[in-house]
Amino acid sequence: MRRQHSGVALLSIVAATHLFSVTASAAEANSNQLHIDEIFITGSPLGHDRFDVVQGTSVLTGDKLAAALRSSIGETLSSQPGVTSTFFGPYASRPIIRGFDGDRIRVLFDGIGSIDASSVSPDHETAGDSMGAERIEVLRGPATLLYGTSAIGGVVNIIDGRIPQERPAGGYHGHAVAGLGSNADEKFLSGGTDVDLMRGLMIHADGSWRKTGDYRVPGFASAEAQEEGIRGRVENTDGRTVSGAGGMSYVWENGVVGASIQRFASNYGVAGHHHHEEEGGEGVELPHEETLVRIDLDQTRIDVKGEVRDLGSFITTVRVRAAVGDYKHLELEGPEVGTRFTNEGWEGRLEAIHALLGPLNGIFGIQYRKRDFAAVGEEAFTPPSLTRQFAAFLLESAVVGDWRFETGVRLEGTSIDLASGAERDFNSTAGSGSIAYEFAEDTLLGVTASWTERPPTAEELFSEGPHLATNQFERGNPALGEEQAVNLEVTFRRGVGPVTGSISLYRTWYDRFIFAEQAGEEEDGLPVFQFAAVDARFSGLESEVTFQAIDEAAYGIAFDAGLDLVRATNMTAGEPLPRIPPLRYRVGIEGRWQAFDGRLEIAGAAAQDRTSPLETSTDGYTFLNARIGYRPFAGQDVQLVLQGQNLTNASGRPHTSFLKDLAPLPGRDLRLYLRVSY
Repeated sequence: MRRQHSGVALLSIVAATHLFSVTASAAEANSNQLHIDEIFITGSPLGHDRFDVVQGTSVLTGDKLAAALRSSIGETLSSQPGVTSTFFGPYASRPIIRGFDGDRIRVLFDGIGSIDASSVSPDHETAGDSMGAERIEVLRGPATLLYGTSAIGGVVNIIDGRIPQERPAGGYHGHAVAGLGSNADEKFLSGGTDVDLMRGLMIHADGSWRKTGDYRVPGFASAEAQEEGIRGRVENTDGRTVSGAGGMSYVWENGVVGASIQRFASNYGVAGHHHHEEEGGEGVELPHEETLVRIDLDQTRIDVKGEVRDLGSFITTVRVRAAVGDYKHLELEGPEVGTRFTNEGWEGRLEAIHALLGPLNGIFGIQYRKRDFAAVGEEAFTPPSLTRQFAAFLLESAVVGDWRFETGVRLEGTSIDLASGAERDFNSTAGSGSIAYEFAEDTLLGVTASWTERPPTAEELFSEGPHLATNQFERGNPALGEEQAVNLEVTFRRGVGPVTGSISLYRTWYDRFIFAEQAGEEEDGLPVFQFAAVDARFSGLESEVTFQAIDEAAYGIAFDAGLDLVRATNMTAGEPLPRIPPLRYRVGIEGRWQAFDGRLEIAGAAAQDRTSPLETSTDGYTFLNARIGYRPFAGQDVQLVLQGQNLTNASGRPHTSFLKDLAPLPGRDLRLYLRVSY
């Protein structure tokens, strides 16, 4: 099996190397050049396109977003280069980027954080609806420093469009998608619309609904499931989500101002997460009853946005963005409430773009975040805390001939206060610089270096109690200082012609990298994990390449391949860090003919046997995926899609998941959905 995975991975590398060997002159001679730099990255405050951002980026929109959408943001993005997921069941899966998860990844909704408890524990869902997103952007590496010193791994920016920023040409536009999935008896429906009431006074409304049963897997999910005779499914993984939002804005030639309100609710079971109850008197042998755990989550969120452009002064554009959220979730043990989590917070950004100073184009601003977090009950492994962050940032870029330069800096102050009176204060800095040379049309080689300090979270400092989701007794370390990381990344990117794609190589050196290591003792029947700081090193590569073999008006064929790998080492102990993703690969072919389009793909992961002490290895897997779409009406954006995931019903377990031995990845899934845009 390992030879098979290695062969597919080698094929990906050879294909990428061969395709990139096509000369620039041959590409320029092709009359059907494919430009990708028309896609703008709104996650970059200067409005760079994908080609201009030297570090790794991914964008999902339109048909590709609809095909990727799943119950969680982590699974939605898990096929992107360098992105895996925590996979704590279908609903509670956050992105892992370049081996980093938790607080080192920022999930944003239109530039502002999710204001929830998803980074505290892997069984907590990200609050917010991605089903109605207009686009989802992933920024990897040091380009993310403007969003926080904690975003060393990357930023996921979900653009929801709930505050309309443009007037639709016909006075209104919208979208809707509805479908079914076979694996978990899934049903979903989502839609939204913008209407220009009069002269730029815009209103927005959207809503979504999803319901699933327990998801299916080949064979038995675990040894425990085999003992209990539960075959072909993972128990207690059903769920449902409902969301609705309304917004209003006024749009004029040089700006926009508006607000929106959203309500998000979700109720889902947590795979492998249960408690045992016993009743009886002394000396009586007791049967134990299993109580399945569910999470009942809701959030109300209000967002405001304003932007004024073309001010005709040194400051050409001013933007303000803010959100306030009221979040809570209940961990239900049967009908009883085991633990109650709450997070009341708000976040705001003020940005200003200045006029050109010679070749310099720049943006500067300030950001404030407040997080009032509490957990009360059986799984309250961390005390209530109030966290405040204030930051100032500056980013400057310049293009001089064929050379591109960018440099940025962020200064951030963080205070963490407990009700007991304990507190910690941190002052963090982050900076990055990149240089790129465009040696042929839309073909560049770039180098980026960065320095980042990340303050520890309240959980890393003050946890003290059983964390049943991870089957650990977590113990914080109040003496922890800031992480310090130096990152170096080299990127080659080509964005025009029949062959497009990118290759990135990166290495990050950590001083005082914070993680929970096993202490070699037990408490409350659980192994103790103590947060500690060690020297660490992360190295990896990401590559993706597309070859547009045929691109005629009525038909076309394209081949693509992707490969990513990360290695992470605890340099203090000279051993691997835990739960690091294995090598992953993807090879696909896409075609279109008149009103039809389709894709056939082989995707998978190699075995991961580079493990930390007491961590088990994980076998590799290969999935066969396919999709066929049909557009029945010429000139209309209406598409009917039949999609198959893991068509061979292969078994796969994600090494990054705490539940890998209890909850494998889903088996065969056939999805039929209709997508309409108007």
